Amino acid sequence: MSGHNTTRNIVIALVQLFLILLAVIASYHLTRSVNIIPKAVLHLPDVHVSQSDMWSVVKIFLTTYLLQIGFAQWRKKDDGFASTTRFASEYVYYLFAYTTASLYLFIATTINYDPQFVAGIGLFSTLFYFIAFPIINTFTKNDAFFGSLFGMIGSVLKRMVSISGVLALVYFLVPLIMGKAFTANRDVANVITQVRIWFNPVGDTDWGFKNRLPGQVFAQPVLVKQAPNDTENLYVLERGGKVYKVSLSDPSDRELVVDVSELMGEVEVENGAVGWAFHPDFANQPYAFMYYTDTRPEGFQYNRLSRFDLSSELLNTRNASETILMELKREASGFHNGGSLEFGPDGYLYFGIGEGVRVPEAGTSDKILRAGILRLDVDINSQAGLAPEPFEFGTVQNYRVPSDNPFVGNDQIRNEYWAMGLRNPFRFTFDEQTGDMWLGDIGSTIWEEINKIEKGKHYQFPFVEGYNESGVPAWEELNLPEQGPVYTYEHNAYDRAVIGGVVNRSTLYEGLENKYIFADNYSAKIFVMDSDKDRVEEVQLIARANQYAQRGVSSVVQLDNGEILITTLGAASEPSGEVLQLVNIDEANVFRVEEEDNTPKDYDEAATAALFSVNCGRCHGVTGDGKGPDSKLLGVEMPDLTSPLFHYSRSSDDIKLVIEKGGPALGKSPLMPPWEGFLKPQEIDNLVIYIESLPDKHHKH
Repeated sequence: MSGHNTTRNIVIALVQLFLILLAVIASYHLTRSVNIIPKAVLHLPDVHVSQSDMWSVVKIFLTTYLLQIGFAQWRKKDDGFASTTRFASEYVYYLFAYTTASLYLFIATTINYDPQFVAGIGLFSTLFYFIAFPIINTFTKNDAFFGSLFGMIGSVLKRMVSISGVLALVYFLVPLIMGKAFTANRDVANVITQVRIWFNPVGDTDWGFKNRLPGQVFAQPVLVKQAPNDTENLYVLERGGKVYKVSLSDPSDRELVVDVSELMGEVEVENGAVGWAFHPDFANQPYAFMYYTDTRPEGFQYNRLSRFDLSSELLNTRNASETILMELKREASGFHNGGSLEFGPDGYLYFGIGEGVRVPEAGTSDKILRAGILRLDVDINSQAGLAPEPFEFGTVQNYRVPSDNPFVGNDQIRNEYWAMGLRNPFRFTFDEQTGDMWLGDIGSTIWEEINKIEKGKHYQFPFVEGYNESGVPAWEELNLPEQGPVYTYEHNAYDRAVIGGVVNRSTLYEGLENKYIFADNYSAKIFVMDSDKDRVEEVQLIARANQYAQRGVSSVVQLDNGEILITTLGAASEPSGEVLQLVNIDEANVFRVEEEDNTPKDYDEAATAALFSVNCGRCHGVTGDGKGPDSKLLGVEMPDLTSPLFHYSRSSDDIKLVIEKGGPALGKSPLMPPWEGFLKPQEIDNLVIYIESLPDKHHKH
């Protein structure tokens, strides 16, 4: 091969790769708003593909085509644009490469497979190839543009009816056939899933978990805490409103400390007892504070912050000591309550409150308390600061407002606020070294956030989530300094509910010193990241707990001795939540195992209704009408499960398959996760029965 031909081959190869690059980028941006495959021809769900995933697709296609182009040039001894017949051969090679890259994307990656995006790549790359050939030949061989174009098209059509052309077209259909089989045949779906797992293993880790309270399980524990200066016991808060004191030396020594379960009504969706904190001067002021919901009122609920005196030896006396500080009226959906209660280094109580704590008749921050961090002086008999201002939608009492709260004197914002613009601040803690507040803000349908909370800042919900505008306008114009997250991550099938953690300042965990350690509720993954940066791009996965989805991690805390503990919720139907300790993998004794299904075979409608509300209500609505609080943000039309028309065209097996395999496996929304392996088989069967009963319960004729 002459030097001239070698140079031309390299140049043409680079041109081809550049055209593929342009095709991927053009397809990505166009298919965010335009359907390449008309929905009238094939109805496909809208699939979220992030820009970072787009660049991963670029790498996949460029690598595949680099190999294809190199092989074709080696075999044919010239470049793919050398002549019309050579281009026809090149296009056959191109089809093989395109299908191979598509198959790899489908079966070997965790990227959401968007048929519109992939179809666009094929359309644009073909178009670019067909335009580039006559242009190149016009300039290099002085061929007439249209003569070269029509000659090339004729050669391609002729080649497509050859044996190699037919094989290329048959191969081209393989992804479509596999996709159909994936949705229709469980055995095929299982094989493809196993291939995906094989291609995407979770790496080995130095960390795991052991049960810190062996032999003890709890009914959906949401938090574990130590009382100040008490190194002998742990206090476990259950979602149902019970607090247990458990001896570390003898976990079977377990005492019920407080029980407000009779004051809460039904505990479903995101309701329940979610926050608990001890007074920092507990030896002299033996008080603890609880944040819980009361769903007993008709048509609305109360979110209540209360103080309890734990000095008595009698449970009834401790329960009766409840003193209400806040009783906030809110609409009855039960979503986005917030949760954390923590005393700061300044001795004041900080309270994370979600955006759902609102009433329809008022939405401004001078009227209600929602979507932020509150800062309160809860010392008994304190006369410092300010008395709480009158409050129309509930009760505020028995606390003072610190005079240096940032919005004191601001007529637009109640004095209790410390920071604003948070969606669901479920868990936060203070860095013992710097005093900084680190918070996990649970997001909506795409983004989760880790924020460092500062006095008087607005954290941009609802108009920005992550670093991206949401398209939702602000509720009010407050003109506050805004701050974005330190770290944000996109949802996938399981990573979609951040649980704020702790900055580890102990030396107990070698290599994790000065790292922020947090979790995700759905995936039960434990992550670490740098704590000394204003913005973090990458985190490290170090461990995974043994229970996932809504049974996953509910808190990450650190004891005085440096031990890091987590709570896992467990099932709603039976006590199965645990308190686990992060340990070196050699000490770990808690692993994910396939449990024997001992669920009673008799259908329990009440338990299944609660299961549906917790796992499905955010999107599908508690009644199944498709009007959950996040439904408008999903980008797809939610089905009305209460409509007889929905069930007319779907069998029980159809519904069960969607629950088991999730949306992407069946060509539906990728935001619908697969629940197989996370819910017990009997629970899935019960959900099918319950969903099929919804028209009789809730359909409005």
